[in-house]
Amino acid sequence: MIYMTKVRQEKDGVFGAFDCPDASMVVPQRSRSTTPLQALNLLNSPFIMQQAEFFAERLQQEAEQPHDQIVRAWRLCFQRTPTTAEVNESAAFIQQEGLVQFARAMLNTNEFVFIP
Repeated sequence: MIYMTKVRQEKDGVFGAFDCPDASMVVPQRSRSTTPLQALNLLNSPFIMQQAEFFAERLQQEAEQPHDQIVRAWRLCFQRTPTTAEVNESAAFIQQEGLVQFARAMLNTNEFVFIP
């Protein structure tokens, strides 16, 4: 999250596991940590599931062929073209799990979640 309206004293359902600062306190710098709860929170978040559905719909609208959908997903998420191995693994995943689950997986990768 870069910018978000935050109501004081209200718990955050999505970003609470990500060291979301306490809005009732003013601090010059907040601590950073990475925990397993963060990954589970993202993977099972209703917000992320909804965004994965929207992302899959966008991919279907912007590209007809599965290969083109995969390349488009990688470009949108990571700002790069996938390698041949990444395309092949993505295609196998989509064939087994479907496009929505592929979109959900893309939104949960470290490369997408963490800004270097």
